[in-house]
Amino acid sequence: MWLHVLARAARLAYDRAMPAVAESAARPLRLATWHAGDGDHVRITPLYRSPVVSLGRFWCAPDDVRWERENFVGDVAHIIFPATPVWIGAAGDDLMLTGPNHAVFFNSGDVFRRRRFGEHGDRNHFMVLGDATLEEWLHEPRFPQLVGKLLPRPYLTVRRVARALADGADALAVEERLLAVGYATVRGAFGLVGDIAAGRLRRTAPVVEQTKALLSVRFAERLTLDELGREVNLSPFHLARAFRRHTGYTLHEYRTHLRLRAVVERLEHGDEDLAAIAREVGFSNHSHLTSTFRRAFGMPPSAVRARQI
Repeated sequence: MWLHVLARAARLAYDRAMPAVAESAARPLRLATWHAGDGDHVRITPLYRSPVVSLGRFWCAPDDVRWERENFVGDVAHIIFPATPVWIGAAGDDLMLTGPNHAVFFNSGDVFRRRRFGEHGDRNHFMVLGDATLEEWLHEPRFPQLVGKLLPRPYLTVRRVARALADGADALAVEERLLAVGYATVRGAFGLVGDIAAGRLRRTAPVVEQTKALLSVRFAERLTLDELGREVNLSPFHLARAFRRHTGYTLHEYRTHLRLRAVVERLEHGDEDLAAIAREVGFSNHSHLTSTFRRAFGMPPSAVRARQI
């Protein structure tokens, strides 16, 4: 599946890029096109820029003015890979909790609200794409909805690409991998092009957002379905059905992936003992973590510290 996605993305990129080769003045896609004025201290770190795809790192501190204002996407479409939980809502819509289990899809010109979850700031990697790429992937130049499921391998790969760029990774390899990640993310969130219309108007139930928030804070605990249902005042049966329908995850999958992505964070930023990490994020032992990690990401935890794509 992953090799098929990579091959298809590479072919689409080639077909689209050929006219750009002839256009010697093609400019790299911009990473930042809007500033909120006084009190806007957002840090945007360019990691890679090209006319085909660009990648950056974003940080919005908890006291930044953007939390209290409408936010504007600017003139390029974005795919966001969140590292921290944040409430996000399109103008006029309810807020949805996003985090490491989700991708966020902004179209050019979108207006949205960003609200803090606890004391967290907003930290993420993000990719920007031109309209022509979206047209090829989706048969229209706009994403169909704001938030979607983020599969494990695209989540990990975009972070590995970011780390490899610091070591001077080859530009062609970077572009191929970023386009494959973007396409896999879109497919993981929306399915095939023919499936998109069916899910376009689906709205997330408030109880699902409550449950996502609860699990984001307490993912290391061994909460049962009955306990989750009591916390959000819904029967276990209806909670399990509603959660899967609106997120694409079972409750168990959602919690497991929160744990795994917490492990990735800690592996990237320290030399902690894996057995200690396993216990602290909710796995029963080192072996349980390693086997679960390998099934999700296709590699052992030790490989995450390697700066390769």
